[in-house]
Amino acid sequence: MQIQSITGWQDHIQAGSRYLKTASNGLSRRAVFNNELIFQLAAMAIEKLMVGVCQYHRQMPTDHTLSGLVEALSEVCPIDAELADMIRRIADIDDMCALTPVHRKPPGDLDIQTILIVGHELACFAKQNVPWEDGGLAAA
Repeated sequence: MQIQSITGWQDHIQAGSRYLKTASNGLSRRAVFNNELIFQLAAMAIEKLMVGVCQYHRQMPTDHTLSGLVEALSEVCPIDAELADMIRRIADIDDMCALTPVHRKPPGDLDIQTILIVGHELACFAKQNVPWEDGGLAAA
């Protein structure tokens, strides 16, 4: 059976790859990229990659929280339980979709290492689950 993907999935994959590359490169440009910026770029990368994989498999996530995206992704592709848990834990560091204001401290260096690892593992997952052509994606 031929999968007919939702149009635009490539845009999400490419954007996610670019965000992840920028966040990773930010580690060597600390005068410009603080932890907050690196964390938010990596989080956007993770969201974009997950949405892109879902769209390729004809699933448009209705919930763009990280937990909601993990659930949507699990419906179309088997995702490793450890990776899924790591993605969900990112929301514990910074719930970007919180409906109420929360006082929080900026992500620490360990949080940055964790989210970049998750981003790179998710990029590998995406490469296994969508056609991955070199459209600026190979660098991710």
